[in-house]
Amino acid sequence: MNDQAIQMNEDGSRSTDRRSFLRWIGAAGIGAAGMAAQTSVIASPLLLRAAPATRAGTGDSIARLSSNENPYGLCDAARRAIAAGLDRANRYPIEEYVELKEALSEKHDLDPARIHPGAGSTELLRAAVGAYAAGGRLVAADPTYEDPFYYSPPFEVTQVRVPLDADGAHDLPAMERAASGGARLVYICNPNNPTGTIVDGAQLEAFIRRVSRKALVLVDEAYHDYIEDKRYRSMTPLVREGLPVVVTRTFSKIHGMAGLRLGYALCGTEELADRLHAHLTFAGASVVAIRAGLASLTDVEFQTYCRGKNAKARRFLSAALEERGYRVFPSHTNFVMFRLGTDVRELRKAMAARGVRIGRPFPPMTDHCRVSLGTMAELERFVGELDHWRKARAA
Repeated sequence: MNDQAIQMNEDGSRSTDRRSFLRWIGAAGIGAAGMAAQTSVIASPLLLRAAPATRAGTGDSIARLSSNENPYGLCDAARRAIAAGLDRANRYPIEEYVELKEALSEKHDLDPARIHPGAGSTELLRAAVGAYAAGGRLVAADPTYEDPFYYSPPFEVTQVRVPLDADGAHDLPAMERAASGGARLVYICNPNNPTGTIVDGAQLEAFIRRVSRKALVLVDEAYHDYIEDKRYRSMTPLVREGLPVVVTRTFSKIHGMAGLRLGYALCGTEELADRLHAHLTFAGASVVAIRAGLASLTDVEFQTYCRGKNAKARRFLSAALEERGYRVFPSHTNFVMFRLGTDVRELRKAMAARGVRIGRPFPPMTDHCRVSLGTMAELERFVGELDHWRKARAA
């Protein structure tokens, strides 16, 4: 087995008539336009301004350890599905949209009417802020994935940021106290980006059962597929139970589709799903993205392969950093965060000059560094450059 891709069965697709499509997405969805929002962190001025002044290409000269991407790319079946999907690039992805909802319905045992695909988690998080938090309070950890905060200003959302605990994890008691003050939306990124930490499953479930009586809870499970710790639980059972909960997932991580933009939301009730849908772009994901996603969903072998490679890389990098005296957060994702002890921008600049990209600053933890898990060769290169930087500073 090589590091590039794994063979899988040919993709088999089927079509659904327009009547079924309208029934599943709701008549209100036709022509629904996404509301204006601030630029996502993916293309935010902060991120673009901080990016190294080097050409982003596919060559080996740049080690991309900055954006939590899957370095092993797409599975073979997804590549074939993309090629086949080009023949339908002149058509709107109506049948594909319905087919994806059917596949996700089977995967999660949930009514398709309560499932909404989107152009990555990015579109879904923006839509959630508009649908559930507009004119009210958003409670989230600090730091956590920034997109909900970036999308808040156009919707006149009051941001309530709750510091992480001493272990870099969500402080659930403090977040519950913050939510009791009239919050409309509570955002939980689990595992958390940028620290990579998880919330104990039993504690999170109990938290949601209490807090969802007052506010909607959105659980971002972007890194769900990398987790091996038995303390973790997905909150999808609470969605199936019908609680005021939304869970988001993405194809950007273990499926290697960050550049194709595909994700989905699972909603606890049809009313929540309808509110979310009103803020989503009609058929926002492309034909080729959906076809690639459908193919990748069935390739369990490829997902297992990527999970194993990621776990090995995570152990290597965590051990290398600890050997050098750094405090490393226990990661359950495809990145590792450690306490650098100085402004991370100094290290980012030095690394960029030598062709290695690492994570952006995450206020208020600007003396910490997040490194995405690339290939072993890329991580060995990072460790070597880190040693070079340490020696230069000590001289």
